[in-house]
Amino acid sequence: MSIFKRHLLLSLAFVTPLFLHASGFGLSVPINLTETESSSHDSSLAESVDEYKPSSGLGFVYDTNIGQNRQFSYRLNLEYSLADIDTTNRLSNPDFSKHKYSVINTFGFSIYDSPKLRFWAGPRILVQYEHISSHLLTTNNYGAGLGAVIGINVHVTKKISLGADLDYHGVFMFGGESSKQSPTDSTDYAFNVVTNKGATARLFLLLRVGETYEQKKPALTDTSAIDNSL
Repeated sequence: MSIFKRHLLLSLAFVTPLFLHASGFGLSVPINLTETESSSHDSSLAESVDEYKPSSGLGFVYDTNIGQNRQFSYRLNLEYSLADIDTTNRLSNPDFSKHKYSVINTFGFSIYDSPKLRFWAGPRILVQYEHISSHLLTTNNYGAGLGAVIGINVHVTKKISLGADLDYHGVFMFGGESSKQSPTDSTDYAFNVVTNKGATARLFLLLRVGETYEQKKPALTDTSAIDNSL
């Protein structure tokens, strides 16, 4: 079983009991703003630096606290995106597309809550698998990384919220690559070590299930009957 599939199953096993409580789920659209990926190889293949063009994808999101006026939330994103790449030092394949599959775990801490919106920030753990396949190049990389994120949930109705967040992340990956300079050349094989960093924005459409905004009770004052009589 691949690392990506194993982490996906563990994440689903972790959040399954949470579906029994108030929570929310919906769709996410990741938007690549700026991302750079550096690869080094253990063969004669040249090192490369890949620049992601602006691109997007689609994902499923589950959130334990969209707008309940509580301090903490856990958000799970399962995402797919297709990125177009500009690369250096790949003379035979200067442009190509990369399929990226991500499991994103976000731990959000409330900054501001109201019946209409929630403003939050926190750390993010990413697990990633990426695949490239063309007539000259095949790559499979696996990895994990960390990010910092800030986000907002806007409650349009009692059941529907719109959200957005912005993160900056770094991911370390490893994998294998096979490539040719031309269709008639022999195939070169390499072990890859990859670092990926950049900023990604996400838009969310969220359905709230069993959630209500919980008004915080005022603190009770410790006033005795003697104090009240004075």
